[in-house]
Amino acid sequence: DLRDSSVSLLNSPSVEGDAIKVFVRVRPPSEGAGLTEGDHSLCLSVLSSNTIRLHSKPEPKIFTFDYVANMETTQESVFSSVAKNIVESCMNGYNGTIFAYGQTGSGKTFTMMGPSDSGNFTHSLRGVIPRSFEYLFFLIDREKEKAGSGKSFLCKCSFIEIYNEQIFDLLDSASAGLFLREHIKKGVFVDGAVEQVLSSAAEAYQVLTTGWRNRRVASTSMNRESSRSHAVFTITVESMEKNNEVVNIRSSLLNLVDLAGSERQKDTHAEGLRLKEAGNINRSLSCLGQVITALVDVGNGKQRHICYRDSKLTFLLRDSLGGNAKTCIIANVHPGSKCFGETLSTLNFAQRAKLIKNKAVVNEDTQGNVSQLQAEVKKLKEQLAQLTSVPSVCTVSVSQDAVEKGKNNVNYMNNFLEAMLFWEKSEGEKKNLLEKVTQLEELCAKKEKFVQSNKMIVKFREDHIVRLERLHKEAGGILLPKEQDDLLSDLREEVQILREQMEQHPRIAKYAMENHNLREENKKLRSLQSVKKAQEIDAQTIAELEKAFLEASATEKSTGGHRLYSTTMSTEGNSLASVEKLKARLLQTQAELATSKQEYEEFKELTKKKQMELESELQSLQKANQHLENILEATKAHKRQEVSQLHKLHRESLKSITTPTKAYQLRSRLVPRISTDDISEDFQRSEEIMDDILKESLPPEMSEKACEAIVEELKVAQEQLSTMQTKLDEEESKNIKLQQHINKLEHHSAQIQELLSSERKDWNKERQELLEQIKSLEKQLQESQNKADILKSEVHDLRIVLQSADKELSAVKLEYNAFREKQEKEISQLSGRHMDVQFQLDSVRLEHEKILEEKASLQDDYNNLQEVAKFETDQLKQQLEDRKQEAEAMKTELCNLLQLLKTEKEHNEKLTLQLQEDKENNSKELLKVPEKALVEKPFSEMMTRCEQQEAKLRTLEQELAAAKETIASLKKTNDTDKEVVTDLMRQIQELRSSINHKTESIDGLTRELEDINYKYNIVLAAKEESKGIIEDQEKKIEELKEALEGREIADNIERDLLCEELRHTADQLTSLTEASKKHDALLQCAQEDIAKREAVIQELREQLHKMTEELENRKNEYELKLKQIDCFVDSSSVTFPQCPKTPPNFDVNLAKLLETHEQEIANRRASAINLEHLVHELNKERRAKNDEILRLKEQLSELENLHLEMQILVENNRSLQSLVEAQRPSKN
Repeated sequence: DLRDSSVSLLNSPSVEGDAIKVFVRVRPPSEGAGLTEGDHSLCLSVLSSNTIRLHSKPEPKIFTFDYVANMETTQESVFSSVAKNIVESCMNGYNGTIFAYGQTGSGKTFTMMGPSDSGNFTHSLRGVIPRSFEYLFFLIDREKEKAGSGKSFLCKCSFIEIYNEQIFDLLDSASAGLFLREHIKKGVFVDGAVEQVLSSAAEAYQVLTTGWRNRRVASTSMNRESSRSHAVFTITVESMEKNNEVVNIRSSLLNLVDLAGSERQKDTHAEGLRLKEAGNINRSLSCLGQVITALVDVGNGKQRHICYRDSKLTFLLRDSLGGNAKTCIIANVHPGSKCFGETLSTLNFAQRAKLIKNKAVVNEDTQGNVSQLQAEVKKLKEQLAQLTSVPSVCTVSVSQDAVEKGKNNVNYMNNFLEAMLFWEKSEGEKKNLLEKVTQLEELCAKKEKFVQSNKMIVKFREDHIVRLERLHKEAGGILLPKEQDDLLSDLREEVQILREQMEQHPRIAKYAMENHNLREENKKLRSLQSVKKAQEIDAQTIAELEKAFLEASATEKSTGGHRLYSTTMSTEGNSLASVEKLKARLLQTQAELATSKQEYEEFKELTKKKQMELESELQSLQKANQHLENILEATKAHKRQEVSQLHKLHRESLKSITTPTKAYQLRSRLVPRISTDDISEDFQRSEEIMDDILKESLPPEMSEKACEAIVEELKVAQEQLSTMQTKLDEEESKNIKLQQHINKLEHHSAQIQELLSSERKDWNKERQELLEQIKSLEKQLQESQNKADILKSEVHDLRIVLQSADKELSAVKLEYNAFREKQEKEISQLSGRHMDVQFQLDSVRLEHEKILEEKASLQDDYNNLQEVAKFETDQLKQQLEDRKQEAEAMKTELCNLLQLLKTEKEHNEKLTLQLQEDKENNSKELLKVPEKALVEKPFSEMMTRCEQQEAKLRTLEQELAAAKETIASLKKTNDTDKEVVTDLMRQIQELRSSINHKTESIDGLTRELEDINYKYNIVLAAKEESKGIIEDQEKKIEELKEALEGREIADNIERDLLCEELRHTADQLTSLTEASKKHDALLQCAQEDIAKREAVIQELREQLHKMTEELENRKNEYELKLKQIDCFVDSSSVTFPQCPKTPPNFDVNLAKLLETHEQEIANRRASAINLEHLVHELNKERRAKNDEILRLKEQLSELENLHLEMQILVENNRSLQSLVEAQRPSKN
C-alpha cells in the first residue's frame, strides 16, 4: 500500500508551495571588530522573524520575507530554517538549490561555508554546506535502517567555479575552460566535470576542502578574502528500491551555490585584473536579475523571452529558476549605512525573486519484467473494482434502516426549507442595513470634511490672533487706536460668522433631523406588535431547528460508520448526502444570521460613537468660539487700560511743562530782597541765579496741594469714563444681539428663497424634460414611418435586383473562375510577404523587449541611486552639523584659552615689573633673596602653563583644519554623486529616445502588417461572398436586412458615445474654467494682500523715521539740559553756599527727573528695535507671498494649456459629430 501511494505521487507536483523561498540574513559582526571601519550607524533593523525595516528617507521601507535572521542568529538556526527542508525534499526525489546572494563583504561565504580561517568543518560556526552534508548522510543512514537491504543509495558530487564567464573544475586543477551541455533527462550539466563518489560526511568535507583551496580569492578594500568567482557544489543522490522484481529508481540534485558579491569600484578601489573580475561578476549578476524580472513578468501573464543563455550562471541554474527544483535564496545584507545602496538593491532583488514559482516534480523511474508489471496493474485494477463495489453491498445491508429513516428526511426537508426562508429574510435585511450604512457613512464623511475645514479656519484665525498679540507685545502698543479698533471689529465679525455657520449650517441641521427621524422610525418599528411576534416566532423556529439538528447529529453518532455507504431506496429518492448538505446549509445560514446580527449591533455602536464624536466636535468648536470672544474682550480691556495710562502720562507731561512758571512766582515771593550795596558786586551772577531758581523744583507743600487737586480731577474723569464705558458696552451688546437676530432672519429667508427657487427650477426642468420627451417620441414615430417606407421600397428594389441577378449568374460564374485564379496568385504573394513581415516583427519585438528590460534595470538603478543619494545627503548633513558643533566648541575653547593667555600675560608683566623694581633696589637684594626665589617659582610655573596651552591651541587648530578638509572632501563626494546621477539621467533620456524610435518603427511595421491582413481579409471575404451569391440569393436579402439593423444600432451607439464624450469634455471645460477663475481670484487676493502689507511697511517705516527724529531731538534737548545743570552745579559748588531758603531735596528731584528721561529714551530705543524687527518680518512675509504668486502663475499657465487642449478636443468631437451626421444619409 505504501508503494502504491508512492506510485501515485510519480511525476506529481510538490505538495509544498512551489514559490521560491527567500531568506534574509544581516551580516553578523566579525570577531574583535565593530560594524565597519568608520561606520557606526545602522541603515536597517529587524522587526520580527519575517520583516525587516530599511531606514530610507523620507519614510522607512518595510520588506517581508519567509525568514529574516538578525546579527545574533546562529549558524545552526540559519541551517534549520533554510536548508533542512530542501535536504529532506532531495531525499524524496525533488531537485533542490540553495544559493547566497549579496554585495561583497555581506557574509555570503560565511553563511555557506563558515569562517575562512578554519581549516576543518567540524566547529560550531560551520556553514550551510557542511551542515547539509551531515544532515543528508544522517537521513540516508536512517532510511537504510528502516528499509534494510531492499533500498540502496549512491551519492556523487562535483565542485565547479565560474570565473570571468569560464567554467573550471575545482576538483581537477589541470582542467581548462569546460562547456555546458543539455540533456533531455539530466537537464543542463557541465561536460567533463569530475564526479567523486561519497559514502560519508567526512569524505564530503575532504572533497570540499580540496576544491576550496583551488578557488580564486583576493583581497579588496571591503573584504580581506573576497570571492572572485561563483562556486557551485552539486550532490547527486540516487536511491534504488526493489519490491517483487519491480525496481523504483529516484534521483535528485542538490546545488549549493556561493555567488560572488556585486562590487562598486568606488568602494573596493579595484584596478587592473580585479576591475576586470568585478565587471564580469556584475555582468553575470545583472543577467540573473534580468532572468528573475522576466520570470516575474511571465508569472503575471506577460509574454517575455527569458534570457537564460546570456550568462553561464543563469544557464546552469535554469531548472532552479522557474523549473524542476525547490529553490531557496539567502539574501545577505550589510547593516552599515555606508552600504545603504547595495543593501536596498539586494532587498529589491529578493522581493522580486519571491514572486517566482517553480514546478518541482519527483524524479522517479520504475523498471522490471513486463509480466511482473502486468501482474501489478491487474492487482491494482482488482483493488479498484472492490472499492467501487463496496457501496452497493452496503446499501443492500442497510436498506431497511434507510426505509425507516425516510420519514425523518421529510422533517429534515421541511426544516431546511424554513431555514432557507430565514436565510433569505436575513439576507434582505442585511442588504437594507448595508445600504443604510453606506448612506450614513457618506453623510458622516461629508460632515467630517466640513468640520475639518471649519477647524482649519478656526486654527488659522487663532494663529492670526496669536501673531497679532505677539506683534503687539513686541511693538509695545505702538499701533494706533483706530487700527486696533478696526482689527478687533474684523476679528469679532469673523468669529460671529463662524459661530453662525457652526450653529445654523443647513447640512448639520439636516444630519441632525435625519438622525432624529431614523431613531424615531427604529423605535416605532421595534414597538410594533407584528415585529415583536415575528422576532418571537423566529426565536422559536431557530430553537426547534437547533433541537432537530442536535437529534440528527445524535442519530448519526449512534449509527456510526454505516451511514458512509447508505443510500435511500424510498420513493422520494432522498439520500443522506442531500441531508448532510441541507445540514451544512442550515449551519451556514445560522452562522450568517449570527454574523448579520453582530454586524447590525456593531453598526449601531459605530453610529452612536460617530454621533458622540460629532457632538463633542461641535462642543469643542463652540468652546473655541467662546475662547476667541474671551480673548477679544481681554484684548479690548487691555487696550482700555493702555489708553488710560496714556492719558495719565499726557496729564503728567502737561503738569511738568506748567510747573516752572509757578516755581518762578513762588521763588519771587519767598526769596528776600538784596541790599543796594551788594547789587554792584552780584550783578554779573544774578542772571545765572535766576535761571537756577527757575529750574529749581517746587516746595513740598505746593506739590502736595497740586497732587491732591489733580487726583480729584482724575477721580471725576475716571468716574465719567467708567459710566460712559458701561453705557458703550451695553449699547455694543445690544447691537451685537440685534445683528445676530438680523443675520438669523436673513439666513432663514435666504434658505426659504433657495428652496423656492430650487423647487421652481425642478418643476421647470421636469416640464421641459416632458416636452422634450414628447418631441423626441414624435420624431421617433416619424423616423420609424419613414424607415418603414424606405424598407418597402428597398424590398421592391431587391426583388427587381433578384430577377436581374439570376440573369447575371451565368456571366458571374465565368468571371469568378478567372478571378479565383488571380486571387490565388495574389494570396500566395501576400502570404509570402506576410511571413517576411512577421519575421521582421518578431526580431523587432525581441529588440523592443531587450530595450524595455534595459530601461527597467536602468530605472531601478536610478531609483536606488536616488534613495542612496538622499540617505547619504542626510548623513552628510548630520556629519556637517556635528562638525559645526565641534568647531563651535573649539572656538569657545580657543576664546577661553586666549582669555587665559591674556590674564597670564598680564600676570607675567606684573611679575616682570616687580622683578625690575627688585633689581633697582640693589641694596635690599640680599635681604629679599628668598622672596625673589618665591616669585621666580610661580613665574616658571606660569611659563610652563603658557607653553602647554599654546600646544593645546596648536592641536586644536590642526583639528579645525582637519575638520575643514573633511567637510571639503564630503562636498567633493556629494558633487561626484550628483554628476553620476546626471549621467544616469542622460543615459535614461537617450534610451527613451531610442525606445521611441524603435516604437515608431514597430508601429510602421504593424501598420504594414495590418494593411496586408486587411487586404488578405478582403480577398477572403470576396471569395466567401462570391460563394454565397452562387449558392443562394434569397439568404442575401435577409443578411442585408440584418446588416441594416446592425448598422443602425452601431450608428446609434456611436452617436451616444460621441454625445457622452462631448458632455464629459464640456464638464471638464467648465471645471477647468472654474478652477482658473478660482486661481485668478486667489492671485488677485494675494496681490491685494501684498499691496496692503507694503503700505503697512511704508507706514511703519515712516513712523520709525519720525520716532528716530523725535528721539534725536529729545536726546539733544536732554543733553543741553544736562550740560546746563552740570554748569550750575559747578558754579554753585565754587561760588555759592547753599541758600537757606532753597528746598533740601532739590538734588534728589533732579536725579529722579534724569532717571525718568533716561528710561524714556531706553523705551523709545526698544520700540525702535521692535519696529525694525516687525519690518523685517513683514518683508519676509512679502517674499513668501511673492513666491506663492509665482507658483500660482505657473499653475494658471498649466490650466490655460489644459484649457487649450480641451478646446482642441471639443473641436475634434464636433468634427466627429459632423462626420457622423454626414454619414447617416449615405447609410440610409
